[in-house]
Amino acid sequence: MNDPSVRSVLIVGGGIAGSVCAIRLRQLGVDVTLAEKETFPRSKVCGCCLGGAGLQAFDGIGLREWLIERGVKTNRWKSSLGKQMVELDLPDGVAVSRQTLDTDLLDHARSLNARVLQPCRISMGRHDQTTTNVTLHQDGQRTQSRFGLIIMAGGLNSADLNRMLPWQRSPHGPFGTSFQARIDGIEPAVIYMACDDDGYVGLVKLEDGRVDVAAALTSGSEAAGGGSPRQRVDAILKRSHFERWKIEEESAVMTTPPLRRSRAAGAGRLLAIGDAAGYVEPFTGEGMTWAAESAIAAADFIASQNDWSDLGDRWNHQSRSLLRRKKLACRAITTTLRSASVRRFAGVLLSQWPSLAHPLVQSLNR
Repeated sequence: MNDPSVRSVLIVGGGIAGSVCAIRLRQLGVDVTLAEKETFPRSKVCGCCLGGAGLQAFDGIGLREWLIERGVKTNRWKSSLGKQMVELDLPDGVAVSRQTLDTDLLDHARSLNARVLQPCRISMGRHDQTTTNVTLHQDGQRTQSRFGLIIMAGGLNSADLNRMLPWQRSPHGPFGTSFQARIDGIEPAVIYMACDDDGYVGLVKLEDGRVDVAAALTSGSEAAGGGSPRQRVDAILKRSHFERWKIEEESAVMTTPPLRRSRAAGAGRLLAIGDAAGYVEPFTGEGMTWAAESAIAAADFIASQNDWSDLGDRWNHQSRSLLRRKKLACRAITTTLRSASVRRFAGVLLSQWPSLAHPLVQSLNR
């Protein structure tokens, strides 16, 4: 008799990568269990933006209009760059809070008969030639299950992956911080950004009228000045064209570990997707798009393979080039803009000839 667990998948993490992967796998007829350790809705450090490429990814799973209904349209970028105000047109995108998006995506996975366990933690045990034994910890109870494949989608805080999928580059570089607030003067449809020596701050209006404030700040000895992450965000805004904005009714400030990292994306019957597989700080909110794109690519890859015995190794090889060009572009932009002279030059150039940025904008949104 065939063992159904041999072709069953466990996804660990119910953020964008985990939920989108579950949705796509169910659309392809694969048996899915998703374990998420937190209760929803919950906040998360995030720029809360999906650009043209993000809408295209969601269109591929039939959720483009579903996504647009939940958010606020974006099509404009305004940046304080080297003492100049730069304004650029963007391909149509959407801004949506993680409280709304993550909750609704997980509900959609449930509607497609994905088995969702929440809150639930997992611990992995022994594996044989066809399955891995997993202990599910939920409601004070422990149950044993077997799965043919395990997908790790736990985001930046997937420290438990280190022993199974080693770092190729351990976390380093800037760290992320974000909060949500009420700010007068923020227009809908516009992504605002202020850049200086200490990093950059992005702001966008969300579906409930609040503003998401997200920043990538230099860490360690490279930090320009002191203070808490919240104070450093204020300082960057005060040194920009947005100095008159008054921030009110703000939520708790959240931070991340250093953002730049990469690891082996798979081994054996274990795969990592989204931020768990590697990350570079995004420039105009590409992070959520990368999560969705890698999740869909992984689901399509899994469903197309008959032999799952070394699928993780094959995914590791395939995933290396999946988002390489886009992430290299973002890394180049964010690294280059740490130079005051480059910011001044770019600010003057783009404030007079904004069309010069169109090829780069288009490449990040394809």
